[in-house]
Amino acid sequence: MKIIRLIRLLFTFYQYFIWVSIFITLSCAFFLWKNGISAYSALFWFKLFTMGVSLYLINEYRKEEYFYFYNHGISKKTLWISTLTFDLILFIFILIFAYNLRSII
Repeated sequence: MKIIRLIRLLFTFYQYFIWVSIFITLSCAFFLWKNGISAYSALFWFKLFTMGVSLYLINEYRKEEYFYFYNHGISKKTLWISTLTFDLILFIFILIFAYNLRSII
């Protein structure tokens, strides 16, 4: 039961920037689909840059909400490592899908 609670809390934190993240990921996937694998390195670094900007903005404008997660036993470091790792894995899978879709069409 604890793992389900932890996943729910992590997803609650991820909801702060999920729409921006998905928009950037889908934009990168479209760009990869149009331009091919040669654009991958630029897209990867762009995604890392936008993840850093998201980290900065959420740290700056949602400072007080970390107390909610801290009271549930989740540190700020755990929140960021888990959500950014999930976001990066999701990004890679969507880019793989977009590249495979490019070779089919």
